[in-house]
Amino acid sequence: MNKFNIVSLVKFTMKPDYTIKIWNGFGEDFVLDCIEKVYRKLDYSVTNFHKTDRIHENGVDILCKKDDEKIAIQAKIKPRQADIKQFILFEQNTRDNKAIYVYIKNPTKPFRDFVNTHTSNVEFWDANVLHKFLIENEFIEYYCLYFSMHPLILSLIKTHELIFRRRHTSYTKHRFTVEEIAKLWATKDNSVKVWVSLYFIYRKWNKILMAKTEKDIEEFESTLEAIFKDLDMAHSLSADKLVSSIEDLSEKHPDIIGLLWGLVSHRTNWITYTNYIDRSDSLKKSLFFTSYYWVCPLANESKKSNMSGFYSSMNYLLENFQEIAKNIEYGIDWVFDEMNKADTNP
Repeated sequence: MNKFNIVSLVKFTMKPDYTIKIWNGFGEDFVLDCIEKVYRKLDYSVTNFHKTDRIHENGVDILCKKDDEKIAIQAKIKPRQADIKQFILFEQNTRDNKAIYVYIKNPTKPFRDFVNTHTSNVEFWDANVLHKFLIENEFIEYYCLYFSMHPLILSLIKTHELIFRRRHTSYTKHRFTVEEIAKLWATKDNSVKVWVSLYFIYRKWNKILMAKTEKDIEEFESTLEAIFKDLDMAHSLSADKLVSSIEDLSEKHPDIIGLLWGLVSHRTNWITYTNYIDRSDSLKKSLFFTSYYWVCPLANESKKSNMSGFYSSMNYLLENFQEIAKNIEYGIDWVFDEMNKADTNP
């Protein structure tokens, strides 16, 4: 059995590529930052050479120390042939320490062949092993990252993106046509179904998670998988239909999206989001904010303050997801209110 097959023995029943996919868009510095924060939480003194002294790292990206223990870590998104030289340097400079080589995507054949024919004291962690390490040590940022690629969450993000792209379309007050009303009702119906599904998931898990009085690491993975199954079911009900109905509105009646944006921009539940989006100078920044600040609060310190461990994090994320869906429904309701005004005051 070669070294890169050993790590695949970690129990993991989610789709095997999921723990790879969730790191898309992030580089090695972010991976190292996550690992650094966990070891600091575990009371290690940590030197992250990527931040402090890249010139003298000697192949070591992070060095963790506690008492007489030393742990050296190197991380790559996808190890390639060009990384062999740095790996050799890493291995040579860590023979007296525990050495961990972290990689997210499967190495290229030249790198894999070299490692599998090379005697080394290095322990290899793929994305699944890293997942287990971050989950069991209750790393809150990873919980946000982990949910960010679930199809239902992607549907919420896509809905925001569609609104974002058409938000500045000019709207002129008018009597709404039968077609406009029908399309808006379809959007309303799908938004309600998504919100209600997420609300019931939140209420179900709130009772379970808040009843926990002791931490049980053994159940973390099974809890995650059970929550994901519930989210899968919610997604199957109408999440894709919600995206399609918003897309239909944005293509055929973009002025209604413009109206929606104008109505939500000053509302309490939306204002933080809309203010940032309207100030943002790029689509990339706006989409990152939507994904990792608004929906999955990876970078939102005020929201993360509600998450102190596995159970509270799961509870808060589920609460946040249903709030995001509820906000979409509210926005559509406000459009209907405006429609009624237009019909009664021509």
